[in-house]
Formats: sequence, structure tokens, C-alpha cells
Amino acid sequence: MEPRLASGNEFVDRLLQRIGWQTVAEDERNLATFLQRAIARLVDTALVLAVAWLFQEVAIYFIRQGNVVNESYVITSIKQAMPALALILWVIVYSPVMESTGGTVGKRLMGIRLVELKSGRVPQFRIAAARAWIYLIFVVLFFVPAVLSCLAYFFSDYRQTWHDKLTGLICVKWSRIRQA
Repeated sequence: MEPRLASGNEFVDRLLQRIGWQTVAEDERNLATFLQRAIARLVDTALVLAVAWLFQEVAIYFIRQGNVVNESYVITSIKQAMPALALILWVIVYSPVMESTGGTVGKRLMGIRLVELKSGRVPQFRIAAARAWIYLIFVVLFFVPAVLSCLAYFFSDYRQTWHDKLTGLICVKWSRIRQA
């Protein structure tokens, strides 16, 4: 009986593997284009920068109301910190929360979505957070790795960027997801 159980398990494993390959092949035909992803990233960047700028302006307003001693120095410092605030908003809040609930605003507008390569499901919060942190590391390393990561789209099997590949995600067209 033991050999039959093992061969039955092997059959099931091969069948599941074949179904997985067919799903991946089907997803490959429905992968998001580079242009869709680029436009989504621009929309998301503009949105996060706008929120960070709004925080900056509110902070400057309250500083001016409080008669701070070194007002111009504090305001200049806040303006210099705004890009860092935008990055932190992106990595800690915007990207992980939005990706784990169906996609960022830009991706939703472009009709695309990040999904797990193996399961086809929307990524969990921790996977989306890991992806955002990996991309942050690339950006902090003087943008060169971030640009190379995005250009990896053209050379990878499933049109994945490096931060997608490291987290096991692919970007697919949303209409494919809705039909499933």
C-alpha cells in the first residue's frame, strides 16, 4: 500500500504542477504592459507627493502662527524634509495598504493589479510592505538600482521588476482578475 500512496501523491503533485503552469501561462498573456505600469507609478508618485506637500504646508502654517524664533530656518528645514516624508508615506502607508487591498490608485486607474505569481491572489500586507521596502532600498541607493529594477521588466520571464521577483509578485491586467 505504501508505494501506491506515494505514486498517488506524485500524480496529484504533477497534476497540480501542470495546472499551476497553465495558470502562469494564461497570466503571462495578460501581464500588464510597461506603459501601464509607468503611468500608474507616475499617478501614485504625484498623489503621494501631493499629500506630503499638503502636510508640509499645514506644518508651515502652524509654525507661522506660533511666532517661532528661527521661523525661516525651521520652514527651510521642513521643505528639505518633504521628499523624505513622501518616501516614508509611500513605504509605510500608501503602497502596502493599497496593494494589499487591491492596488494603488494609479494601478486601479490603469486597470492593473499586483498578484502573487503562484496563487494569483492579491498579496498580503506583509508581502506588499516587503516589496515597498525593497524598492525604497533601491531608491536610496542613488536611483540606479531603482531604474535597473524597472528595466528588468523587459528581461524577466513574467515581466517582473526586481522588487516583484524578490517578493514573488506579477502585475496583471485587472479585467483578467475580474473574470476569474
